[in-house]
Amino acid sequence: MSDDWGTDDMEESTQTPAGRAARSTAFGVDISDLAAQLVDAQVKASVKAAVADVAAEAVKAALTEDVMNALREKAAADAEAAITMQLEAEEAVEAELDGAGAAAEASPELYYGSVDEFVRTYLRFVYKRRVGTKEFVWAADWWRYDEAVIRLEALWRAWEHLRLDPATGMSVWFRDHADHHMSVLLSETGPFGAAEGLHDVRPQKGDPLPYTDPPEGMFPDVRVPVAEPDAA
Repeated sequence: MSDDWGTDDMEESTQTPAGRAARSTAFGVDISDLAAQLVDAQVKASVKAAVADVAAEAVKAALTEDVMNALREKAAADAEAAITMQLEAEEAVEAELDGAGAAAEASPELYYGSVDEFVRTYLRFVYKRRVGTKEFVWAADWWRYDEAVIRLEALWRAWEHLRLDPATGMSVWFRDHADHHMSVLLSETGPFGAAEGLHDVRPQKGDPLPYTDPPEGMFPDVRVPVAEPDAA
């Protein structure tokens, strides 16, 4: 029997399974499991730090002067290649722009300087119809009719473009442009259909379409550069 009252009873109580379970928990927390987790985490952290130190030492040892020089050369080569690629791209863009500008400068000059010259010297001779009948009408002063001017301008511009095709250019021009627009212009339902006196105009068979000069300056020659006004 112990001299300290109650000591033997407490020792006996902690030796039982229930006593040991009570001693390993506090406030509902498994102290032994928590301790094991903390120890495991500390061990892993220590190992990780030790490995990092070892790796750092290994890298430091591996980065000899020769290796550093090789890395510097590789970095310089990569930088030079990147700069060269950028410069080549910029040069390609500049060359493309220069080529476009040269192509624009080298574009063929217009054959006719205005729609009036085109109608006066070409169209009315190659697209002859005996107008002044119910079948075909025409206005010698075609330039008074906005729709006629727009259609004839389109015919002229299409002709300037398609004349450069020596194979099928003129065929395409007649089929897709001249026949279409002239059919409208020569029709009684076209812009000249309501004009007075047109049916009294009966040129001889084979004559060119009637023509009257437009007011001076109405259709300037676009091939002639416009002079810049003198600075005051």
